[in-house]
Amino acid sequence: MGIVLRASTGRKWIPLILGFAMAFAIGCGKASSQPRDDLDAPVARFRVRYFDPNEAGTVRGRVVWQGEIPNITPFLIRANPIGGDAVHKRQFQPNPNAPRIDQQHHGVANAVVFLRGVDATKAKAWDLPPVHVEMKNLHLHVLQGESDSSYGFVRRADPIEMVSRDVFFHSLHLDGANYLSLAFPDLDKPLSRPLKNKGLVELTSSAGYYWMRAYLFVDDHPYYTRTDSEGRFGLDQVPPGNYEVVCWMPSWLEARHERDPESGVLTRLFFRPPVTWSQKVKLHAKESKEIQFGPALRDFQRP
Repeated sequence: MGIVLRASTGRKWIPLILGFAMAFAIGCGKASSQPRDDLDAPVARFRVRYFDPNEAGTVRGRVVWQGEIPNITPFLIRANPIGGDAVHKRQFQPNPNAPRIDQQHHGVANAVVFLRGVDATKAKAWDLPPVHVEMKNLHLHVLQGESDSSYGFVRRADPIEMVSRDVFFHSLHLDGANYLSLAFPDLDKPLSRPLKNKGLVELTSSAGYYWMRAYLFVDDHPYYTRTDSEGRFGLDQVPPGNYEVVCWMPSWLEARHERDPESGVLTRLFFRPPVTWSQKVKLHAKESKEIQFGPALRDFQRP
């Protein structure tokens, strides 16, 4: 038994026979327990888009630090004779989450600004370069196009490439929206993994280099950017609509830490949650909006 559909092509009718067995096979399988986001991720980019560049607008602005600029001391890494060559000598390492603030004009560089509430089917096509993560000189570098920072923006289900450039043993841990751990015993041997879930991913070292930190934002739309050296940002080709413009910065303040129970050596450090500021905007066709954010020390000190 089949289902007959007719499609008109001029004056002729072409019968299309769809087998009942095929329809049953496609529509009546077992329900999957896999999260819906994981199922949708690989096909989200192939959905029909309704983006009209002639109607798109722009969101621009600046992030300027208010008040006292924090004085953030580096981490003192004490010598650990049994920890390998990387930590066998006493050393200092900078706090990876310290904000970069211009001393004269207080512009905040490398803050993350993005849009919340975007309909991915109405957004422009993904135009951000792929993300490469390097462990180099005992620091995490997120390379994306010409940018070398602690932050990267990944299209959902796209792979990221990770590689160690150090002779030291590295083990990279991803937590948050996506979870995995990978060992890098050898330098210059990259590994690649897709990130299937939307959200924030924190990258840390699970080899004891507790000061190493980076962050990845996984999403279906490309409206993410970093502020420049003066704290300025721009998001172009934004379709008309209602959005939240979000400014995101990680906290440099410690929440807690863990030590090796036998040696007492500090092995893992946890920062306080990131701090965000947001403003709602209604963007009309071809409109340009100007947004200002003013982070301050008190925003990070709140419990």
